[in-house]
Amino acid sequence: MKIEKFKQKVTICFSTGGSLDGHFFLAYRAEIHPGPETIVDVLNSEKTFIPLEDTLTNEILLIGKTEIMYLSLSSNETLPVNLEAVAIPVKVELINGEIMEGRFFTDLPPDKLRLSDFLNFSPQFISLWRDENYLILNKAYMLFAKHAE
Repeated sequence: MKIEKFKQKVTICFSTGGSLDGHFFLAYRAEIHPGPETIVDVLNSEKTFIPLEDTLTNEILLIGKTEIMYLSLSSNETLPVNLEAVAIPVKVELINGEIMEGRFFTDLPPDKLRLSDFLNFSPQFISLWRDENYLILNKAYMLFAKHAE
C-alpha cells in the first residue's frame, strides 16, 4: 500500500559546517498523533537515514540524521503547537558558536516546567520558535541553554 506524502522545504545545517536546501517527504496522517506527520516526528523516529529531495538537483538523498546540527523552516511553514503549552524563552549556544534565541514550548506537568526538565525529558530533536523562522535543533550539538531575558 502506497502512503500519500507531501513535501516540506527545509535548510539543513550539518555539523561539518555545510548546509543543504531540500524537501522532506511527510505523511498526511502521522502514526503517533492526530494530524499530519511533522519533520520532528521523522527526526525523532528510529530511522538513521532520512530521504530528502535536494532542491538544486532534484535528487533523492539519504541524510544521516546524527550529523544534522539544526534545520531551518521558513516562517510560512507551520509546526503544530499545543495551545495549552507553556513558552520557555531561551538562548542556546551551539558547539560551532552560533547563538539562537527563541521559545521552547512544553506541555510537561506543572511541576516539570523548568528549562532543565524540558531539555532532559524531550526527544533528541526539538523545535525552537523564533519570530522570523522555526528551527529544529539536535540537542547533541547544543553547548548550553539558558533562560532569555
